[in-house]
This record gives sequence, structure tokens and C-alpha cells, in this order.
Amino acid sequence: MFKKVFKKEEQTILMRRSKREKIVFGIVFTIFAFYAISLMLPFVFMIFNSLKGGEEYINDIAAGRTFFSPVKALFENYASAFQALKVTDFNGKEIYFPQMLFNSIWYTVLFVGAGVLASSMTAYVVAKYRFRGRRLIDGIAIFSMTIPIIGTTGSTLSMYNTLGIYNTPLLPVLVGFAGFGFNFLVLRGFFSNLPWSYAESVFVDGGGHLTVFFRIMMPQARPCLVTLFIMAFITTWNDYQTLLLYMPSYPTLSSGLYLVQRSLTRNPLEYPVYFAGLMVSVVPIVLVFSLFSDVIMSNFTVGGLKG
Repeated sequence: MFKKVFKKEEQTILMRRSKREKIVFGIVFTIFAFYAISLMLPFVFMIFNSLKGGEEYINDIAAGRTFFSPVKALFENYASAFQALKVTDFNGKEIYFPQMLFNSIWYTVLFVGAGVLASSMTAYVVAKYRFRGRRLIDGIAIFSMTIPIIGTTGSTLSMYNTLGIYNTPLLPVLVGFAGFGFNFLVLRGFFSNLPWSYAESVFVDGGGHLTVFFRIMMPQARPCLVTLFIMAFITTWNDYQTLLLYMPSYPTLSSGLYLVQRSLTRNPLEYPVYFAGLMVSVVPIVLVFSLFSDVIMSNFTVGGLKG
């Protein structure tokens, strides 16, 4: 019922537009339509070429038939991706595609989970408690986001070595638990707008600060937290530079397939299997975004995130 009413109102608004507004709307729509198509072209390319044989792929590329569908779809390329795609770390150990997939899952969950939890704690304390150094923490959080990441690579590597977390599973947990960054800024603004009367009611009933945070504030911030988690999940899943620099023994799909691609120049016949592996690596992100796109969009406003 609501969708029908909304559709009627949308049609009424479109009818009320002037001729100039309709022309501008049509131009903007056309531009974004071409932009959307350009974003879909790489996926079409990967799907078609992941189903080809090695020789067919090379012949089609040489003849300029980039987006031609395969003569015979070879779905076994996807099974071959799990068996053939591998990388060798600096210890000489071979790591295959299933292990890369497992590394992607635990690395992403640990890093994103620790980051969202730590940011919510830091943001809540800064937003709701008055103490010396509060403004300094705000300044550090903002200033740290202005420093180019590439300029801190050497010092970061040295620090991780000193702490003993370089190339260990502890790295995503401790680094993710920093508590600053974009998540901190969004959550600080959210908690600042929550009335403190909720906490006062808990204190009257004998509850403590942890009860207020975990049972009152966090449930109210759930839509915001879910949105931040999903956005960070997509970003972290696609991150390959961090793994290459600081966790070379734990290649994920992003970093592992990057290394696989560098070796394909010696054997271009394996490109269809490589494209099949790329398509498998994209599936989790597509599923996450498809399932939670309404959650993400419903928590966005013109100015940013809302609760």
C-alpha cells in the first residue's frame, strides 16, 4: 500500500516539472546510465572470459572480440580456480585459493569488528563525558585522517616489528582496535545527539556505566553500527596493500589474486581460470551489498549518516 502511494506521489512530481527541468533530468539520467553501464562492463568481461578455454581467450583478445560470449561455456574453470590458483609466500609455502578465501573471511571479520567496537567506545566516551584532554583527542582523530598513509609505511612497519605483531593474526585485531578514523567521527556525532536522561534513569535504578553503554546506548546505535560495519566490510575485503606489506604469510583473495595476476604473463592460457577466481571473490561483496543496500541507504542523509 505504501509503495503504491509513494509511486503515485512520484508520478505527480514528475508531471509538475517544467520543460527545462525535464530536459535537465533527462540529461542527468543519461549520464548516470552510461556511467552505470561502464561500471558493469568489467563484470561482463570477466563473466564471458571466465567461461572460455585458454586458447579461445587468447584468439578472441587478439581478434578484438573482447566481449564475445564463449563458444562453449566451461563452468569447470570455477572448480579449477579452487585447485589451480595458488601463491607462494617467502617461506616457500604454497597457499591455494580455499585458504585465501578463509583468510579473507577471518581477517575482514576481525579487523572490521574490532574497529567498529573500539570506535563506538571511544566516540561514546568523548561525546558523553567531560574530562581534560577531550578536545585533544578530537583534534588527534581529525589530524590523523589528514596524514597520507603512504608517508607512514616505513614507520608503521618498524612499529609492527617492535610490537611483535608483524605477519601475525594479532595485527588486524590490534590495528583495528585503534578507535579513530571515519567511524569515530560518525559515532561521536550520533552519541552527542542522544539524551543523557537515558543514562540518568539507569543510574537511579542502580545500573553502572557499562550497563548504560551496552544495554542502552549501543542498541540505539545499532542501525548506524550496522551501516558502518557493512561499509568497512566491503572496503577491507578489497584491501590488498595492507596484506602485502604487513601480513605476507596470510594472503587473502585480494592480495593473493593480485600476486597470481603478476605470474600470468608467463602463461596467459590460465587467464580464464584467473577470471573465474575473480568472480568468486566478488560474490561475497555483491551478496552483502544486495542484502543490506536498503539498510545502508536508509541510514544515509544528505549530510551523512543518521541513526
